[in-house]
Amino acid sequence: MSILTIPKLADELFLRPIVISMNSLALSSLMSLVMSTNGKVDWRPVVSLIRYQRILLTQSHPQITICVTADILAIGADHLKDQEEEFTSDHNNAKDQRLASLFTCARTFLTISAVLLALALFLCPISTLLTTATFVVPALLWTTPISLKKSGLILKRLIGISAEDDHKPPTSASALVIKRIPGMKAIFNGIIRGCGTYAVVLTVLSGSGSLANVLPPPWTGVQLIVWSTVNRTCHAIMTDVRDFEDDLKTGVPTIPVLLGSVVKTKLLITACHMLVMLAFIENPYIMGSCLYATALVWILRKNSPKKAFLLSSHSQSAFIIWYFLVRHA
Repeated sequence: MSILTIPKLADELFLRPIVISMNSLALSSLMSLVMSTNGKVDWRPVVSLIRYQRILLTQSHPQITICVTADILAIGADHLKDQEEEFTSDHNNAKDQRLASLFTCARTFLTISAVLLALALFLCPISTLLTTATFVVPALLWTTPISLKKSGLILKRLIGISAEDDHKPPTSASALVIKRIPGMKAIFNGIIRGCGTYAVVLTVLSGSGSLANVLPPPWTGVQLIVWSTVNRTCHAIMTDVRDFEDDLKTGVPTIPVLLGSVVKTKLLITACHMLVMLAFIENPYIMGSCLYATALVWILRKNSPKKAFLLSSHSQSAFIIWYFLVRHA
């Protein structure tokens, strides 16, 4: 078991959630720009998120705030749970007040993010709330055991159907853990953070009547959805490559573990990026992003520093910034 230190804890609870969520900031900003009728991004939600001061959401589109805070909550809550388990497993950690204070700061950080998310959703149509819940709830329940039998009984009671076996003695039932579904961890991650971002922006712009009928070249809706989902899925698989040895020992059925080879996994990721690039070869930003991501696939190894893998999380961001610069040049 690795030793829990202040730098490691700060990295897991603050640095990683913030850095990874910046991709959602870039992606949601791009989608807001190209999908809106006025072709502009209102940056006031971003300023309010960064400064945590006056919330100016009442006069702006809150989709960027929703995407970023939801990302922080999902990643931060997952990391917080993992680190708390490691913290409580060693009795010596209880004597370190600095470690305990970091956990308090992390909970405060997540609470502020949750408040900002709630404020943003309050200003949105009900479709945005339902869409956000559809993608965020599974992410928050990522490692939570879910009893399908109990869920079925609760559902029956809610719709007024009496279950015949209510009075039978309880029996042990296997629980579903989303993270443990074989091979689906990275795919769920890609769908949540790729399709979810697009869906949130779509519902907000539709509700405000500012959704564009046609996107400006070289972008299309299909490009945004496929590129984002595949990119996020491939990044998630790369983090599984990083954790290959640990997942193999603990029995986490990630794609690299199922394939039984890091090289095979990298070939699969490369094929995915190349297929997306060829499908949207007319878009230089997607092409550049795919080539950059593919290069990182072979540069990064399972023994590379964890922070190096953060480069993979921003294989979209750099080319989104390039698009912004070219557009406003």
